[in-house]
Amino acid sequence: MKKHGAVAAGHDVTARAAADVLEAGGNAFDAVTAAMWTACVAEPVLASLGGGGFVMTRPAGKPPRLYDFFVETPLAKRPREELEFESRFATFAGGVTQEFHGGYGSVATPGVVAGIFKLHDDLGSLPMAMLAEPAITAARDGIKLDAFQRYVMGIVTPLLAFSKDSRAVFGAPEHQDEDRFELPDEDSILRQADMADSIEYLLRTGSDGFYHGDLGHALVTECQEYGGYLTGADLAAYRVLVRDPLLIAGRNGRFVLNPPPASGGVLVGFGLKLAREIELGAFGSARHLEAISRILHATGLARSEYGASPAILADEFCESYRSMIGERPLSQNGTTHISVVDGDGNLAAATISNGSCSGRMAPGTGIMLNNMLGEADLSPDGFHHWPCGVRMTSMMTPALYLAGNGDAIALGSGGSNRIRSTMLQMMLNIDAYDMTLHGAVAAPRLHVEDSLLSVEPGFDGSLLDGLGLEDQQRWDAEDMFFGGVHAAKVSGDGKKFNAVGDARRNGHQVVIADL
Repeated sequence: MKKHGAVAAGHDVTARAAADVLEAGGNAFDAVTAAMWTACVAEPVLASLGGGGFVMTRPAGKPPRLYDFFVETPLAKRPREELEFESRFATFAGGVTQEFHGGYGSVATPGVVAGIFKLHDDLGSLPMAMLAEPAITAARDGIKLDAFQRYVMGIVTPLLAFSKDSRAVFGAPEHQDEDRFELPDEDSILRQADMADSIEYLLRTGSDGFYHGDLGHALVTECQEYGGYLTGADLAAYRVLVRDPLLIAGRNGRFVLNPPPASGGVLVGFGLKLAREIELGAFGSARHLEAISRILHATGLARSEYGASPAILADEFCESYRSMIGERPLSQNGTTHISVVDGDGNLAAATISNGSCSGRMAPGTGIMLNNMLGEADLSPDGFHHWPCGVRMTSMMTPALYLAGNGDAIALGSGGSNRIRSTMLQMMLNIDAYDMTLHGAVAAPRLHVEDSLLSVEPGFDGSLLDGLGLEDQQRWDAEDMFFGGVHAAKVSGDGKKFNAVGDARRNGHQVVIADL
């Protein structure tokens, strides 16, 4: 029997996979599982079975729980001279370049496969084969390469060109040689037959196939031969962690946020608590711009000075305290997000990431591996100085908003380091400014990094001139730099649904309800 609900995601094929599951009678957790499988095919730079992520859940009538299947640092290191760890430069909009690092030496222990199966085991209701079928079909039949995914692939072209296996999947048929690699044109069909085979193998073996079976063996063999850290022990030791979320009171509802060791939820919660105690003014007013820019600046200082410790959430700010997460490697790379709600009151918000991709695939698997160990922000003291065998922290903040009137929203965003700014403003738009879901997502955004204020168009320039932060970058158009919130909402009586996919990141939404 069809289950009413709503879905928001970063690709129409991803969103449709989740919606079809609801149409078939599955719950929100079935739907988000199908969407995660499919995102790894339809959004291959942002999501991968070789990456990591989180799902914030609220089963109907039960407390929220956070499924943490983010990547982990390897259990042991090897001499640097043995590592495949190579620099590549990516080019963003406006000609801005950023250095990334790829190769097997950049790969952390993946968690997505374990997370998908754990979520299904705990909360799913339909057979896993049914949930994975949209991804298998999309991989075999191919996905039309839309403008946004083509743009994202263009940013990391040097990494996609890194290896023969990657070039064979992501290169134009006539341009797959290393010295003349080119991406396929927009509207080309991207087929991933090896990925389809890998998913079918995992349906037969479960997650053991990745962590103890043939897929894992292929990954480990390549890592050891070509300069990676990962061993069989790393894969065998990996576990999905189920955590109690952070709960932060708003003005008209409660926020449910990603807990440590992830840093994003702590920083967003810190900003929300600051905002709760001050006058924000009307949206877009001088007071609003000053208040939000100051809160974002304070959040950045908290992160840099205190490591985003949960201690900053204390009612009385401590002068000194021990950081719980400051020594963990911080991953803040490319992401995608999926939100699903259903008519029974189940909520799911999933954020997954593959970093900027390592350029390496375990041969014959079609699975692009993460490069979470290869970002400059990872180790302030230099690469390869991370502690061994720890869950990496992340800015990713899959979240829920539980309104006082019973309405509930699942939401989250991609956007690297800007996630904390994006999610804070989105939540204030809902809670403090009582915006509609569409209005909250579409509203212009700010971001503060150090002393630089980045501003989307839509605010009064004369008011921006009067702000305390004088170093400003005013953008000419909306951009994925400012995140991409995909949100789904269900009313307290379970009868009304809404969803919004953020246009900044090619968002799509599907609502399933009676006409």
